[in-house]
Amino acid sequence: MENLKKLNLTILSDNHFSDPNLTTFENILRTTKKNIYNIAKGSNSNLLIEFEKNNYAIFKPKIGERSLHDFPIGTLYKREYASYLISIMLGWPNVPPTSIVEIESIGIGSIQKIINNKGLNYFEIEKNIPNEFEKFTIFDSIINNADRKAGHCIIDESNKIWSIDHGVTFHELFKVRTVMFDIWENQISQNFIEDLLNLKNRINLQENHTMFAEFISRDEFESLNKRIQNLIDQKSLPLINQYENIPWPLI
Repeated sequence: MENLKKLNLTILSDNHFSDPNLTTFENILRTTKKNIYNIAKGSNSNLLIEFEKNNYAIFKPKIGERSLHDFPIGTLYKREYASYLISIMLGWPNVPPTSIVEIESIGIGSIQKIINNKGLNYFEIEKNIPNEFEKFTIFDSIINNADRKAGHCIIDESNKIWSIDHGVTFHELFKVRTVMFDIWENQISQNFIEDLLNLKNRINLQENHTMFAEFISRDEFESLNKRIQNLIDQKSLPLINQYENIPWPLI
């Protein structure tokens, strides 16, 4: 990693639902010294942000997004933030605090707190905590997650499981790609159906409808609504093919 510079950072997104974890994270963004480093590229050019007291975050700049054939360029950072908003409205799964910021000389993008974790992925975690991942499969169906790799599930030192990396989401067409095939076949538990009903009501409040219009298109929002309603009606996840609906690489 190469240290690039000290940086000036401006928070552009609102803490729409007064998430206390996001409040703490944004206070760190505002008040501590920051350095930025180049790290490996995925669908975005990812930048590591270092703060004081061993706090770190991943910045995914709009300008660093690669062209994808099924997602408009310059929208992945918005999808990252919209996925975080859905997790807050649902109450699960755990998604690290995420904001939209602008960094001087680099531009706008999403920033997400890095969770200190044990370095394990889904295949290693699932053996010990299999029941936790029903939330992940429902969440992925809601946001239409096209990139649920095993490494996009992490477990922290207190054994809390976190969902990360949600840039290729919310397409209006079915795009789910996942490694969670066994869990995907399960029926949805009734307590999660109640959460879905609450989510359906909340996202269609005028203020929330307006909020999502900043991050996903009208067609994508309508498809989001339909996916939630289908989960409620069917009480099961849509069918997937383990040879087609699979991310690559797996981890």
